[in-house]
Amino acid sequence: MAETPERRVRAPETRKRAVRPRRTSVRYCEALVDEICARLAVGETWLAISQDAHMPSYTALYQWRKTKPGVDQKVETARLMGADALADEMLDTARAVTPATVGPAKVQIQTLQWAAGRASPARYGSRVGTPAPPGKVELHIRVRRYEKLYDDEGRAFLREILLEGEQ
Repeated sequence: MAETPERRVRAPETRKRAVRPRRTSVRYCEALVDEICARLAVGETWLAISQDAHMPSYTALYQWRKTKPGVDQKVETARLMGADALADEMLDTARAVTPATVGPAKVQIQTLQWAAGRASPARYGSRVGTPAPPGKVELHIRVRRYEKLYDDEGRAFLREILLEGEQ
């Protein structure tokens, strides 16, 4: 008769999960949106802003952007201004580098550069300065055909096959 493997009993978890305090609902008002946008404009993250007790939850701002007219445009403008603040912070960090702080400063600058590029790809993204193509682009494709031939010594070479009327 085959023996059944012993079952391992899991010990109860010693760490308790963090319980988020229940928040009261924050109602929409223009003054609150203006305060949020002012903080976004100086480079503060929405996650940090939403942790304040008098601020709406993280998802509420996204709901407001969808449902309230003008909020989306205000937030986008504030995020573009925040990208400028991040670029300024990059310069300050770079200017304060010492030989002992090169490694951490490099990581910080790269992170700020990435965040600024995400907030404003046209100004700080990896493809800055690449001009957009003009209105209409024409593409001409010429199909050419070749045949593989061998010379008297066995070396291979290609010869173009010209269609009638081509030179």
